[in-house]
Amino acid sequence: MAIINVTPLIDITALIVSDDVSEGDVLLLEEGIYFQTVNITKNYIRIVAKGPQVIFDGKSILLTAFTLSNVTGTAIEGINIKQYRANGMLIQSGSGNRIVNNKISNTIGNAIDVFGSSGNLIWKNEICSCSDGVRLIQGSTSNRVIENVVKECFDDGFESFLAPDSNNAFISNTAMRSRFNGLDIYGSNNLLLDNLLIDNGLGIIINEGSGSVAIGNIVKGTKLGTHFVFNEYTNYFAGENNILCNRSIGTENNSQFGIFMNNEIAYNGDNGIILGESFMANLVMDNELVCNIPENIVDGGTNNNFINNIDKPCEPCESPSDICGNCSYREDNSNEELKEGDN
Repeated sequence: MAIINVTPLIDITALIVSDDVSEGDVLLLEEGIYFQTVNITKNYIRIVAKGPQVIFDGKSILLTAFTLSNVTGTAIEGINIKQYRANGMLIQSGSGNRIVNNKISNTIGNAIDVFGSSGNLIWKNEICSCSDGVRLIQGSTSNRVIENVVKECFDDGFESFLAPDSNNAFISNTAMRSRFNGLDIYGSNNLLLDNLLIDNGLGIIINEGSGSVAIGNIVKGTKLGTHFVFNEYTNYFAGENNILCNRSIGTENNSQFGIFMNNEIAYNGDNGIILGESFMANLVMDNELVCNIPENIVDGGTNNNFINNIDKPCEPCESPSDICGNCSYREDNSNEELKEGDN
């Protein structure tokens, strides 16, 4: 194993293919502007920025900055990627790769695209002005998407695209001002934990599968929809989420055998929680519902169970706009600070 110094004049793809690079080697990138695409075809290659000014600029000409094709154990750390016509990073049929502490902006495609891959870590990346921030697709499973910040994407912040994309974890991420969904989650047994979703078109979308869990998420300021569970999803669990000051329904559940527990749903511009027609056997327990207009709880289904919920109407002459119009959010707030400020 060796540390190999790399400058912008070196063709990194050709270097990786050559006999000069072996599994476990570190490519240490000098600061500068790199106008190239990199295809990684060997396992356990580590590409590390030597400083903050390692910049891959596609100049709106090149397609994808980094493609990891059928590899394991690749690490890419500390790189600034911008202006590529496709993706910032693409993982195809890979496993156990580590995408850490990169900045990706202004790609026409998705910032990080994961195709048919498992066990990858996507951690502490900053993403702005891309299509999707992070997308998992074509049977991508058991991936860990943690502490990433996505802002102003043209489509979704984070997406698990279809039913085969299961057993993934989205933990402590931030999605702000995405045009569509903050978290668009298809598939089964996915974990959504402590994510912060602010001023997106929609908040959390759950679709096609069973057994996913959403705990401790904050959804605030959505414009089109807030927390939707679709398509006869089964055994969904939502607990201790804060759903506040959104323009539409707080939670709309079209599933069966779900559990909604200890959530705060308040000051939304439509009903607090709706259980749709023909959907049954959900448990709604210990939730606090305050001043959602026109109703806090609407049960249109059958055999749903409600236990110990706080159903508090608006005070006289009070409306969600009175509360939410005075709420401000600073991007440097932590999730806990926002919760404390809204309680």
